[in-house]
Amino acid sequence: MRRTRAAHAALVLARVLLATSPAYIHPDEFFQAPEIAAGDILGVDVLRTWEFAPLAPVRSIAPIYLYAGTPLALLRAAGWLLQRLGGWRLELTPWRLVCVSRAFMAVASLAVDACLVRAVRRLNPGARMQATMLLLASSHCLAVLCCHTFANAFAAIVLAACLDLLSLIEARCVRRAAGSVALPCAALGAALALGAFTHLTFGAFALPLGVAAAAMLARYARRGLLAAAGGGAAAALGLMTADRLYYGSSTPTVLNNLRYNSSRSNLAAHGIHPWYMHLAVSLPVLFGPLALLAAAKAWCWARAPASWSRTSYLSAAAAGSVVVGLAALSAVPHQEPRFLIPALPGLVLCTWRWHRLALARFWYLWVAFNVVLAVAFGVVHQAGVVPVLGYVSSTSVLPAVDCRSVPSAPAHAVCAAATGSTHASTAAGTGPPRVRTRVLFVSTYMAPRHLLAQPVAPDALQARVELHDLVGMDDGEIRREIGRSVHVSCSLLRQSNGGELVVRQTQPGRFERTLVVLPASTDMARIEPPDAAAGYELVPLYSYRPHVDFDDIAAVLRQPWQRARLGVFAVCANAPS
Repeated sequence: MRRTRAAHAALVLARVLLATSPAYIHPDEFFQAPEIAAGDILGVDVLRTWEFAPLAPVRSIAPIYLYAGTPLALLRAAGWLLQRLGGWRLELTPWRLVCVSRAFMAVASLAVDACLVRAVRRLNPGARMQATMLLLASSHCLAVLCCHTFANAFAAIVLAACLDLLSLIEARCVRRAAGSVALPCAALGAALALGAFTHLTFGAFALPLGVAAAAMLARYARRGLLAAAGGGAAAALGLMTADRLYYGSSTPTVLNNLRYNSSRSNLAAHGIHPWYMHLAVSLPVLFGPLALLAAAKAWCWARAPASWSRTSYLSAAAAGSVVVGLAALSAVPHQEPRFLIPALPGLVLCTWRWHRLALARFWYLWVAFNVVLAVAFGVVHQAGVVPVLGYVSSTSVLPAVDCRSVPSAPAHAVCAAATGSTHASTAAGTGPPRVRTRVLFVSTYMAPRHLLAQPVAPDALQARVELHDLVGMDDGEIRREIGRSVHVSCSLLRQSNGGELVVRQTQPGRFERTLVVLPASTDMARIEPPDAAAGYELVPLYSYRPHVDFDDIAAVLRQPWQRARLGVFAVCANAPS
C-alpha cells in the first residue's frame, strides 16, 4: 500500500511538472478559452476568433470563465494583493500566464481520479482500486491533455463528476442507502447542462448517463426526475442568460454550434476525415493498451448476454458513453483525437476489474506507451512558441524606451528600455518614440496574443509587438511578405548587443523592425532569397530547444540536436531602401 501511495504521489507530481512545460498541443487550447478570458479579466490585447462573433457565437462564456478565467482572476488578485501589501509588481510573463492556467487544470484533473475511484467503491465496497489509481494517474491523456486548457478536457472532468453523481444516486436508490436523491439528481442535471454548454461533443458521451438515470429514477424514485429536470433547466437558463448578457445574442450558443457543425462545407474548412479516423487513430493515440483492454471486455460481454441483467446502471452508462460517443463522433466528417478525451472515464469504469488482473506485459506496454506520448505531447511538441514569446516580450514590450540615432546608418536608431522616470525623446527630437516590432511566425502554430500581456490602449507602451501568422502561405508568398517588411542595416545589427533594438524610422518619431520565427526543421533556403545582396538576410537572435513540429519529424529525427529547436531571426539588408 505504501508503494502504491508513493507511486501515485510521484505520478501526480509528474502531472504538475508536465502541466508547467511549454509544450503546445493545438491552437484551440489557447484561442478557445484563455485568449478570451485574458482579454476580459486582465484587459490585455487578444485575438478574438470567429467563434466569438457577437451575432452568432458558438462558445458559451460561463464554462470558459470557470476553467480558464478562474486562474487568471486568481493571478490578478495575487498581483493586487502583492501591490497593496509590499508595493511589489507581479509581472505578467508568458511563462507565468501559461503555468497558472495549466496548474489550475492539473488540480482540476485530480477530480477525474477522485470521482472514478469513489464511484466504483460506492457500489463495490472493499474494491481494490490501487491498480486503477495508478493506471489513471499514469495515463498521458489525463496527465497531459487534461492539463491543457481544452474544452474537451473540462468536459471530461464534468463527465467524471456526472458518473460519480450517478453512482451516488444508484447507491441510494438500488442499494437502499440512506439519504435523499433529490440533491444529487439536481446536481446531476446541472452538471449535464454545464457539460453540454462546454463542448458540443459532450452530449454524445453524456446521453447514456441521462438515459440510465431516467430509467433508474422512473423505477425507484420518480421525484428524482423532477429534481434532475429542475437542476438541468436552472443551469441551462443561467448559462444562456450569461451568454445573452455577454454577447447580446438571443440564440443559444449550443444551437449556433450545432448549426455550424451540421454544414459539411463549414467542416471542410477545418479538415475532412474518414469515418474510421477515431477508431483507427484517435483511440490508439489517446488510450493505447487501455483501448485494447476495453475491446476485450466488450467481446466478453457480447459472448455472455446473461450477465447483462446483473450490470449496474453505472457500468451500463459508462459502456454506453464510450460506444455512443465514439459512434456519434465517427459520423461527423471532421475528427480530431482530442474530441475523444471524454471517453477516458467510461473506459476506466468499464475495465476497472481487469486492471489488477492484467498481465505484467500489459503494464510494461502501458508504461512505455504513456512515457513516449507524454514526452511527445507534453514536453517537445511545439514547445518553443511560449519561450519565444517570452523572449519577444522581454525585449520588445516596453513601457518606455530611449532611442539614439546612428550617424553611420541614416534613418536608423538603436533603442533600449528607458531607465529614467521620464520618456526620452526620439532621435529626431520630436517627442516620445514609438517602436513597433512585427513578428512573423512561419511553420509554427499560431502565437497566443494574450501571453504578451500588452494593454489594449495603444499609447500605454512605447514599444509594442504585432504578431502575424503566415499560415497556409507557400514559400514564394512568405519571401514576398518578408521582402515587403522593414529591413534594418545588417552591419549595424551585428554590431549591437542582445539588449538593444536596432530599428528603422518609418515616420517622424516612429520606428520599426521585423522578426521571423522559424523552426530549424525548415530549410532556410526556402525562406531566404537566392541573392542576399539584392534582398534580405535573416540574422539569428534567439533559439529554444526542444521544439518539434511533427509535420517535419523526418528532418528532426535525422539531426535531432540541430533541428529540434525554434529560432528568432531579425530581417536585415546590406543596403536597405
